Amino acid sequence: MEYVATLLNCDVDPAAWARRREDEGWDVLGCADHLFSPRRAYPHLWVTLATFAAATSRPMLTSSFANNLLRTPVEFAQAALQMQAVSSGRFEAGLGAGWDETEIIGAGLEYPAAGPRAGRYAEAIQIVRQLLETGACQFTGEFYDVDIPTLGPRVDPRPPIVASLGGPRTIREIAPLVDRVEIKLVSTATKGGVLDVAALGSIPRRNIDELVAKVRDVNPTVPLGVMVICNVGADERTNAIEDLLGDSFMGGFFGSPEKVAGSLADLAEAGISRIQLSPFSDMSLDLLAPRLFGR
Repeated sequence: MEYVATLLNCDVDPAAWARRREDEGWDVLGCADHLFSPRRAYPHLWVTLATFAAATSRPMLTSSFANNLLRTPVEFAQAALQMQAVSSGRFEAGLGAGWDETEIIGAGLEYPAAGPRAGRYAEAIQIVRQLLETGACQFTGEFYDVDIPTLGPRVDPRPPIVASLGGPRTIREIAPLVDRVEIKLVSTATKGGVLDVAALGSIPRRNIDELVAKVRDVNPTVPLGVMVICNVGADERTNAIEDLLGDSFMGGFFGSPEKVAGSLADLAEAGISRIQLSPFSDMSLDLLAPRLFGR
């Protein structure tokens, strides 16, 4: 199993954070692509990832996930190519549909309904794939009209494309086009553009198996990951969420390091080979690392 540590906090030194995670043994370092939430401001995606590249030499790096509502697929592809170059081939280009309605509207942008948002995402993946493979793209769709004669830098190999998928349309249209699929396990808890923590408790264990089966129907061999919202420790907030979620499937990802590490390892039974952790605090990463990597 590979584990992804995700930076969500703009108030830490990204270089020091990345070096700490590398020393702990994390396989992949990611940066979330958000502007703000009610609880925090976020680091800038590309500035942070470039800092990771300069500060480390071993871990893979990934955008977790670049927000298709904030960025054009052309800008994303250009940044992905540059990141692959400056990281010496360690970058994986993660692109997501975007889900946080409050953030998008607060930034003065339009938040599309679910159908158009999925359609934009599917077209963006097609554009990105063409640009990463050939450095050029001519594309006319419902949402994008793109004519790019050249885009660089040219890199070999190109960065792999990773998509975060949870709905039937995006799985059907996008899973065949990408190099890795991250199962969006918490889709039902982010409907309406906000995270409903209480709704995490209603996500059953079988949900991950059903989503894996849908991906396998259209791409039998693609490597699979999953994003897990979690928090580790005995602090007041973690204890409150652990009590709220009880013995539910998602409740297994809140609590002691031993409990959470065991719940993460169990995901291998579903065919998952990579887990991206999205904790409420970096202390979770510190506490989990010895359990995950034996250091």
